[in-house]
Amino acid sequence: MNLRLIAFALLAAASLTAAAGSVDVNLSNDAIEARLNANAGAAEWTFGFLYNRDQQDWAANVGLLSAGESSIAGSRIEGGLGGKVYGVSVGSSEVLALALGFQARWFPGNGSFAPGGYPSSAPPVLTLPGAQQFFDIGVRAEVEVFRNSFLYVGYRQVQAELDNNVKQNVDKGGFVGMQIYF
Repeated sequence: MNLRLIAFALLAAASLTAAAGSVDVNLSNDAIEARLNANAGAAEWTFGFLYNRDQQDWAANVGLLSAGESSIAGSRIEGGLGGKVYGVSVGSSEVLALALGFQARWFPGNGSFAPGGYPSSAPPVLTLPGAQQFFDIGVRAEVEVFRNSFLYVGYRQVQAELDNNVKQNVDKGGFVGMQIYF
């Protein structure tokens, strides 16, 4: 099943490259994450894959977020609300979850620096048997170095609480990355 899920995620991401809104890649000593965001009117499709080499755990996701921006006191705020379907392999368990959440970033004074973050969470009612809960949270600070090209540093925790009440992290820690908009 793992190979099928990975192949599905890669094919889905490859099919949307023509409509890509942005490509986002980040890494740490132990993990790499790649995301493709594609515009869909007032919404945004997201396709992501996170792999932790040390633990050989991974998380693939497909999501749909309403997306928009607003200005408050001369600053720009970008964000979105929605959900993601996650397929996760952590430890010796596999988890399937529908996580609801949001993302936001704030450009003070409409400048090139932005702090941002995202929480996504799936309570027991939105996880299939084998897991009690799932969450994916992260924060980051980014700077636009060239038009539509961002470098950032951040911290994330991706965790599943299994039916046996064991909490397993797919990844937890800092990372550096880049995001390029098309």
